[in-house]
Amino acid sequence: MNERTKSRLGLAFRLLCVLATVVVLWRFLRGIEVDKFTAALRGADYRLLVLAVLLNIGAQFVRGASWTAMLGARHPVRFGTLLRYELAAQAASSLTPARAGEVMRLWMLRREGVPVTVTTALIVLKKSIGAVGVALLALPVPLLLGFTGWVLGVVVAITAVMIAHLLLLVWVAHRKPGATLPTFLRGLVDGMYFLRDRRGFSVASAWILLGELADAAAAFLVLRALHMDLSFAAAILVLFFIDFANALPSAPAQLGTFEAGALYSLGLLGISPDVALAFTLVFHAQQAMPQIIVGLPFQLHYLAIRRTTRGSPTPAPVPERMHR
Repeated sequence: MNERTKSRLGLAFRLLCVLATVVVLWRFLRGIEVDKFTAALRGADYRLLVLAVLLNIGAQFVRGASWTAMLGARHPVRFGTLLRYELAAQAASSLTPARAGEVMRLWMLRREGVPVTVTTALIVLKKSIGAVGVALLALPVPLLLGFTGWVLGVVVAITAVMIAHLLLLVWVAHRKPGATLPTFLRGLVDGMYFLRDRRGFSVASAWILLGELADAAAAFLVLRALHMDLSFAAAILVLFFIDFANALPSAPAQLGTFEAGALYSLGLLGISPDVALAFTLVFHAQQAMPQIIVGLPFQLHYLAIRRTTRGSPTPAPVPERMHR
C-alpha cells in the first residue's frame, strides 16, 4: 500500500469518525429542553465543583510522579521539572489538535537528555497502562449497574484488547531487538526499559492508576454537584465511555468526542438529555480549563525557548490513544 492510499484511508477514517460523532451529538441534543438545562446549571453545588477542580490540579502532581517513576534512575529528571512539563503538555493538547502536547513533551524531555525514542515509548506505555486501568475499573461496573447485554460485552471486549495490547508491549520489551530493525524501532524497544524493572513498573502503574481514579472521583463529584443520584460505579462507566470515544480523531481538547461519550453513557444510565448536557459541559470544563489556565504560562515559556533554539530537529509525531 503506497503512501497516497494510506493518506486517503486515514482521511476517510477521520471523516467517518467525525460523522459518527456528529450523529451521536445530534441524537442527544435534539431532545434538549433549555429551561431544564439552565436550571441544572443554576442549581449546581459549587462547593463540590471547586473540589473537582482542585482534584484535577492534584492529578497533575500524580501524573508528574508517574513520569518520575517511568524515567527512573536511567534518565533522572527532577520532579518539579517534570511537573512543569506535564502542565505545559496538557495545555498544548487542550489548545491544539493532534495531541501536540505530546510532541512538545518530546522536545522538552530531550532538553534533559532523554532520547526521543525513549520518550515516545514511555508516552505509549503510559497511555496503554492508563487504558488498562480504566478498563479494569469498569469491568465489574455493568453487572453492578444491572447491564448484562451488549454494554457488558463491549466493556469485556475492550478490556481484553487493552490487556492484550499491554502484554504484547511487555513481550516486546523483554525481547532483544534484532539488528535488522530500523534504528528508530530499536530505540523504541530500548525505551521500554522500565517494563523490565518489576519495581519500577509497579510504582509507575500505581501512579498512573491513581491518576485515573482521580478522574473518576472528579466525575463523581460533578455528578453529585448537579444532583444526579448516581454511584461511583456509574462515574467509572461514564469515564470509560469518554475515554473510548476520545480514542477517535477529534478537535483540540477532544471537543465533540468527549461530549459524545459522556452523553451516550448518561443516556444508558437514564439521565435526561438536558441534565446530561449540563454534566458534560461542566465535566469537560473541569478537565480542560484548569490545565489551560495553570499550564499555559509554562507552555508559552517553553515555546519561547524553542523559538530561540536553532538547528534542533523536530521530533516525530506520537501515536494517538484514548485519553482526556
